[in-house]
Amino acid sequence: MNQHAKLRIGHSACPHDCPSTCALEVELLDNNRIGRVHGAKANSYTSGVVCAKVARYADRVHHPDRLLKPLVRAGAKGEGAWREAS
Repeated sequence: MNQHAKLRIGHSACPHDCPSTCALEVELLDNNRIGRVHGAKANSYTSGVVCAKVARYADRVHHPDRLLKPLVRAGAKGEGAWREAS
């Protein structure tokens, strides 16, 4: 038997600094991850739609190359050497 977990939806506001201030519905996955992001259907402005930047928000948040801690250059400019900021 194929069983699927019930989809959990969280409500949020767009983090981008544009005048639209979109209301969002975010799929909440296991392990503190997010899935797809949609405009809130009940919001008159978004009506279930968001811009392309926000629609791909989960890809950016969970990208393996995303910096999770601030870094400080460790070496001459252009060497590409970094250390964690204390």
